[in-house]
This record gives sequence, C-alpha cells and structure tokens, in this order.
Amino acid sequence: MCNQKIIETCEVKFQEKVASETYIIKIQAAKIASLIQAGNFVTLSLQENNTACLLKRPFSIYDWDKGHVYILYKVKGKVTTLMSKLVSGEKLDIIGPLGNGFTQCKNENILLVGGGIGIAPLLAARKSLCDNNNVVVVHGVRHRSELVTWKDFEVLPHVDDEKGYFVCNSANISSLIKEHKITHIKTCGPIPMMKEIYEVGNKMNVSVEVSLEARMACGFGVCLGCVVSTNNGYKKVCVDGPVFSGTDVW
Repeated sequence: MCNQKIIETCEVKFQEKVASETYIIKIQAAKIASLIQAGNFVTLSLQENNTACLLKRPFSIYDWDKGHVYILYKVKGKVTTLMSKLVSGEKLDIIGPLGNGFTQCKNENILLVGGGIGIAPLLAARKSLCDNNNVVVVHGVRHRSELVTWKDFEVLPHVDDEKGYFVCNSANISSLIKEHKITHIKTCGPIPMMKEIYEVGNKMNVSVEVSLEARMACGFGVCLGCVVSTNNGYKKVCVDGPVFSGTDVW
C-alpha cells in the first residue's frame, strides 16, 4: 500500500475515445505518478459548478509514466459524461495513489481476466508483471463495440454475444488454465464474474487475486461507504483493497 497520498490540481493533456462510450484520458500528475503501484487508484473531481461534481469519484489507473497518469473509463453518469468532454488544458482535482496494489510474481504463468472496464487495473498489472512472467490477458465484453484495440501488446478478446457465454464460464476459464499452464490469476470486473473465476481456479489449485469495485466518497477509509464482508471480517475496499486474495473474499 502507498502510505503517501498526494493532492494535486492536474492538467488534462490528452483525451481519446477508444471504444463505445470508452475513453482514455492523459493527466499531468508527476507527483502521483512517481508513487504508483499496479492496482492503485485515484479519486478525482471536476472543476465544474455542478452538484454532481462535489464528491470525488474513484478511477483505476491503467497506465502511468514519469509525469502522467492514464485513466481508462466508461461513460456511465453525469460526472463521466462531463469528464468525456474535457479538452487539453482543463483542470482536475486528484487524490492518489490510493489502495493496495497487486502482489508481484516471478516465473509464473499468469492469467489476467478483465470484465468490461475492469480491464483497466489489469493492464497496469501486465505492465509490472510482463518482464518476469508469462502473461495472458483476456478482455470480456458484451458487444464487439466495447473492445479497445491495443497496439503495443496482445489482449485476447471475448465477446459475449458472439461466443454465446460469459468470459467467466467455468469451461472457458478451465480451458485457458490448461492451455496456458496458468499458475496464478488476477481479475477485475463484476462480482459474479470474479467469484466464478475464483471457484474454477480454486478447484484447479490456481491462486486467484481480485480487484473489487465499490462506491466510495473519500477513498482513504473515513466515509465507510465501501465496506465489504470478508472471511476475515469487514474490510474497506479503499484501504484494505481494492486488491484481495480470492480466499479472503469467498
């Protein structure tokens, strides 16, 4: 976990629509970027005179470099609609990096399974894992229009309405584990999806790590809006997570 949290007013450098209602925004945030670990997130608010923008919203970090943070997000409500209209030079207020990152692995065959926009933190994980492991990335979406085309690395697409079943289908996950000799899984997306992936992995003696998504108002453990029940008591997704061992959650 990153114990140092930075509050920055940051400038938008670039924004691009990359799939249906899906955008990548590049934000100049050098201090935050210098502290990021894969699996961290930020909370941000827009400098708009709009009550919907009063509370900061959590967003997974999908990439970062020496001076910038990149967020992959989908338009779902008022804030993300306004966010999608931001242009270069406009400002955002950001707190980060927040939460616990993914555990690091070495000499493993790793399967990363993202459901919808849940692919975002897994791409950050891929960045930190690919040098020391064999990494397979799978992106599950309902419709082909939701797929993002990644130019610099391979992501295996799974389109539900073409396959006829969800990416978490037990036979599908079992097949991926066998084909790629998977020894560890990291996943993010809807809870039922992650639970089914965990159950398959558990049966096949493959460890599974999950990144939970939750509503939160603060992002650093004060508001208690993101509390979840685990096998080790109640935990706050923002500070105890968002990354948990599957055996802790189920």
